[in-house]
Amino acid sequence: MPATTLAPARSAAPSAASPPRDLDEVLTALYADHGGALRRFVARLSGDHSRAEDIVQETMLRAWRHPERVAGRTGAPRAWLYTVARHLAIDQHRARQAHPTEPDGLMALARRAAPDQIDSAIAEWDLATALASLRPRDRDLLTARYLRDRSIGQIAADLNIPVGTVKSRLSAARSALRRNLQSGSGSAGPRQEKQRNPR
Repeated sequence: MPATTLAPARSAAPSAASPPRDLDEVLTALYADHGGALRRFVARLSGDHSRAEDIVQETMLRAWRHPERVAGRTGAPRAWLYTVARHLAIDQHRARQAHPTEPDGLMALARRAAPDQIDSAIAEWDLATALASLRPRDRDLLTARYLRDRSIGQIAADLNIPVGTVKSRLSAARSALRRNLQSGSGSAGPRQEKQRNPR
């Protein structure tokens, strides 16, 4: 049966240890003829052009290591190249699924960590620290208004003071709380308490 090969006819099969010089020319022609189409095929399989380039390079390396499988085949070696590339793409996909160490896998793990709960806990801790550093009168006013949801009129009736006084004290308490939260340490409260005279 006649064999159509890419390389000129040789009297002996090339040895795998030292490929002949004309084999390099054959593989260069093989890459020039099939490299672009093979890269597009693998890019569709993997969805990533850089992985596709790696797979094509590995496919060509295997063709160079086993020239008898490419150069000795009848017809075009395209089917062998596509089969090897497809198997390499599948192997890489399975390896990524088994060991998700790439940023995509890390991002999926990070999304499962629920950073909103962590941020919420830190915000609550900062708020509790800032509230604790306020004067007791300011802390009690803010707690009654915002945590117990009491109206300004109810607070005024409870403390037996005018509504305007409750509003001004709430405004001062919010300003003190804001300063404590912005400082980050809650240390502004005691210093301000020394500077101000309680009413």
